[in-house]
Formats: sequence, structure tokens, C-alpha cells
Amino acid sequence: VDSFETIPQGKYTCYLFDVDERTTKAGAPMYVLILKIADGEHKGRQLFYNLPVMKQTMWKIKESIEAFGQELPKGPISIDFDDLLGKKVKAIVTHREWEGKTRENVAGLERLTGAELADFGQENDEVPF
Repeated sequence: VDSFETIPQGKYTCYLFDVDERTTKAGAPMYVLILKIADGEHKGRQLFYNLPVMKQTMWKIKESIEAFGQELPKGPISIDFDDLLGKKVKAIVTHREWEGKTRENVAGLERLTGAELADFGQENDEVPF
């Protein structure tokens, strides 16, 4: 049942609500970041951002972790996405066609600026972290 309207394209302040570990169709491990929009008309709506774990996608994983404000050293590291729960980020939402319907697509993540970080949370008392 489609009870939600498609969220308009744009940038939305979100927080990391949950992380699922799944497998891609090709059999590679994948993290699915579940983001919740933190404010505005679409507050509380969920967005999903897939991060397949493959050599050719390490740049995307690195950029995503840095968008949450984490500094990464050079070289191999171990990251636990659960440590990022509740952290703020800006999701870049575009649209894509899937099964004949227009759906939201998180095209990327951006780090919030200082002013955005200061504003975040003033009306957001639902972040459970």
C-alpha cells in the first residue's frame, strides 16, 4: 500500500536512525543506512541509503562516514555504523523510477555546516539518542 507521497527532490537534514546489514543481488555485503528526516514538512519520514561493501565502493563508504562528521585516518580501519546512530547529516534526495513508480533516491550525503548543526534539535525532541 502506497500511503506516502514522494518526497520532493532536495536536501534534507536527517539523523541516522538504524543500520541494516544485507546482501546485494551479486552477493556482496551491504549496509543500508536508515535515515529519518529531522524537521520540516516531511519530519519523521524515512530514507534509505545503500552502501555496498566492495573495493570499487570504498570511496562512497568513506565519504558517507565523513559526512557524519567522522575523521578517518589513512589506511585500513574498522567502523561500526552503530556508533553513528543519532548523528546528523544532510541527505541529497533525487527521484528514480522503480517498478513503474517514482521513488525517492538518496544520491549522497553531506556534512552539516556549523549553523545547521546549531539549529538542529531545537524542534527535534524525537531523536532517541
